[in-house]
Amino acid sequence: MEAWKRTVYISFLCTFCTSFGVSQLSPILPLYFHEMGVESAEELARWAGLATGVTYLVVCLSAPFWGRMADKHGRKITLIRSSFGMAICNFIIAFQHTPEGVVFMRLIQGLVSGFYTACITLIAAETPLDHTGWALGLLASAQLSGSLVGPLIGGYIADEIGIRNDFILVGCLMLIAFILSYLFIHENYVPNKDKVTLTFKQLKVALPEFDAIVALCITSFIYAICIMSLQPIIAVYIKGIVPPETENLGFIAGAVFSMMGLAQLVSSSPIGGLVDRIGARKVLITSLIYVGVLNIPQAYVTDVYQLAAVRFLQGLGLGGMLPALTTFLASKIDKALSGQVFAYNQSCQFFGYFIGAVCGSNLMALLGFTTLFWASGLLFIVAAIWVAFKLK
Repeated sequence: MEAWKRTVYISFLCTFCTSFGVSQLSPILPLYFHEMGVESAEELARWAGLATGVTYLVVCLSAPFWGRMADKHGRKITLIRSSFGMAICNFIIAFQHTPEGVVFMRLIQGLVSGFYTACITLIAAETPLDHTGWALGLLASAQLSGSLVGPLIGGYIADEIGIRNDFILVGCLMLIAFILSYLFIHENYVPNKDKVTLTFKQLKVALPEFDAIVALCITSFIYAICIMSLQPIIAVYIKGIVPPETENLGFIAGAVFSMMGLAQLVSSSPIGGLVDRIGARKVLITSLIYVGVLNIPQAYVTDVYQLAAVRFLQGLGLGGMLPALTTFLASKIDKALSGQVFAYNQSCQFFGYFIGAVCGSNLMALLGFTTLFWASGLLFIVAAIWVAFKLK
């Protein structure tokens, strides 16, 4: 088998393993804190939000350093560092007995993240041009399928063998990704000594549509706040709407999480085609309004079936939101500067994830779930209005 094909297939397996593991966190983390003795919904939300958000904050701050390292030494070293680091962190999290210990390890986990982003860059560089679309599509399907089945199977495993053992299992999956990456992924990397990184002021001069790019980065920031304001606390919300004696709570929470992922899988390709036909701006505005409106009914559901149904419908809109946003951003950028601009956009997203996780959980603790669902939904609609007026 050709080296580039082997690299693609191994990357597919590694991406699935890491995505499967990472996607389990949101539904089981609040349940883990509950096992540690955190009882009230408000405190569960706060700890889950902090443990989720701190990772994204560290990723946002450390990304420039790891980017420079990757430019100097190649992307394979990032895959090895990230998979091994995440394996060790999950093993250690499995033996924590306090929320503070989990939050600290989640902070360390932020320092060793970046597997999927590095994988995309490596595959794009190593694959022949006429096979790049196929290879990146395969990689995206691995990431999406892993994040789809991860919460569902992870929740079931947590119920059957315990949450601590589930973290050990996730660590083993990350370790498999490390071994496969180290032994079988091939990279012909030659550092580009002539590469020049522009300062923010230089980018402003070099990019004719700089203001539009800034507006889109702000949209990414708002999107990330809205998405992550709910992720850490959905399991806590589910715990409050099911009967007190309900068993298999991990599986139920995982199933509800998976419904949104399933909807995104169904809608991403058709909406991507719609972006090509009617334009990214129209799709982005419509998706933001649609998702924002469907945020609000979740505050009034009375059982998990209603919640799962609404989140599935919401996921249909989310399936087109990021592709539309990315396509819109790409249309405003010179290809020679796309890497640097997308890095800034990603930093805005990660910082938004941090703000959303921490502020969303604290808003819920202070004012309740209903306020949070309304606030997040209205913020999506504000983002749509922002795009409508700032971007043409």
